[in-house]
Amino acid sequence: MIDILLHHFREVWIFFALGMGGFLVARPIRARKRTKALTTVAQEIGFTVRGDDWLKVGNRNQQPEANQMGTALFLDGTDRRFNNIMTGTAVGCKASLFDYSYSPLKGRIAQTVAAYSQERCLPFFQLRPKNSLDRAADALFHQDIDFNSHPEFSRRYVLWGPPANRRGGAEEDNVRALFSPALLTFLQELPRNDKWHIEGSDSTLVLYRQGAILRADKYRSFLDETSSIARTFFNLCG
Repeated sequence: MIDILLHHFREVWIFFALGMGGFLVARPIRARKRTKALTTVAQEIGFTVRGDDWLKVGNRNQQPEANQMGTALFLDGTDRRFNNIMTGTAVGCKASLFDYSYSPLKGRIAQTVAAYSQERCLPFFQLRPKNSLDRAADALFHQDIDFNSHPEFSRRYVLWGPPANRRGGAEEDNVRALFSPALLTFLQELPRNDKWHIEGSDSTLVLYRQGAILRADKYRSFLDETSSIARTFFNLCG
């Protein structure tokens, strides 16, 4: 009986080991295929491939562009990784497309991100779709920035900014001033199913859909969509 159990245990263990081995081998193969496909995409849209290192192109003594990514997404979790970075220009802005992943308290989250930079300073803010938990938290703590003039915007989105900046000013006032009536109208009319996360800090505006890693054949439309939103955002913001 013991021999039979040991035999079955060995079979299960071998099956498990083979499965794990196949998974560990397949993952880097998929990553290489993705990088190859995205390299082709970058060439098609006129962007420069930077791989996984912001410092691979240009003067290595310069500060990496990753340091400009100071929005809420890049401050959360641990083990933060940039992959498949490509940079170029779009709608008059410096533009970057890349995969970004991090580990929150549990699991891992990855998404394809677009970042656009212009010569203006944005207050730190985070805009994301509102869910039922957000509505409950807002009712209790009133930390969400709402606009009485645009109730539909306030129903659809969580808008947040820190209560004070390092100079002691009211950062929420700066965020309110940024979101002009025209910008609020534009944002509330975006398709609800798109579920855009939009964040800003200093000169950088960041757009992504949380947990969505795009296929290479979706990059062109992602660039078109995000650059159109970025251009309108910069044109309409206060």
